[in-house]
Amino acid sequence: MKRISTLAFAAAAHVLAVLPATAASYDTFRLDEMPDFTQTDPALGLPNGGRMYCAPVAAANALVWLAERRGFARLLPVRGLSTTEKVSTVAKTLGHGDFMSTAPKGGTTPEKFLVGLENYAESAGYRANLDYRGRWKMPSRFGGGQDIPDLDWITGEFDDGHAIWLAIGFYEPGKLPGEYRRIGGHMVTVAGYGVGPDGAPDRDTVILHDSDDGGGTQIQRVYLTTEEIRQGDFVDRNGRKLARADGHLMATGGYRLRRGIVAIIDSAISLGL
Repeated sequence: MKRISTLAFAAAAHVLAVLPATAASYDTFRLDEMPDFTQTDPALGLPNGGRMYCAPVAAANALVWLAERRGFARLLPVRGLSTTEKVSTVAKTLGHGDFMSTAPKGGTTPEKFLVGLENYAESAGYRANLDYRGRWKMPSRFGGGQDIPDLDWITGEFDDGHAIWLAIGFYEPGKLPGEYRRIGGHMVTVAGYGVGPDGAPDRDTVILHDSDDGGGTQIQRVYLTTEEIRQGDFVDRNGRKLARADGHLMATGGYRLRRGIVAIIDSAISLGL
């Protein structure tokens, strides 16, 4: 999905060397194992230049990793392809109507993202254990409720070896203080946590593989830091209250947005096979 704001990401100078873990204070193993393709990369050959394909590409990056690094080989339709061809093939398949139904001008809805992942995994012969936490109510088989994702849940699911995605919403201020009006969204893949861009341990940092690296093809990791919203409301364009924003995580680092715009984690999705 094309981002509605100008983003600049802090490029990593280096990643902390991974020592034998005695506690789950950080995990960077996936950073160099998981593909990190940009949705608009011409090499992927996606519909409409990939501008609305953030969700299929974010999913494909993780699914290729699950196939090649976690032993779920049937997630890849064929063998012997280059990594680019694998990600392209999976992303194109996910964008079809039988899976995520990605609209050329509208992108992928949260429910279609979940349904697409479920159908794709099950078509490969695997049982998809999907867990959702976020703003919008989902079918009961995905968790159903509207629990707010927090860092402990995200990193705990990550430690269990699951693929994790975050749906990031972009918001502008409403008419009243503490109001947030959504103006766009984006899907990203969690690739690690607990290390900052300078390589120093930082338990509150989540490292993302972002499927929109500013419109180019150069890979840039996103080191996301957040803080909890203490009090606020999500509102529509008319100022009508939709839900409380209390407890949701707002980005404090990792994104550089145009003045007045904030990034909030709308939802988090975990896939175990």
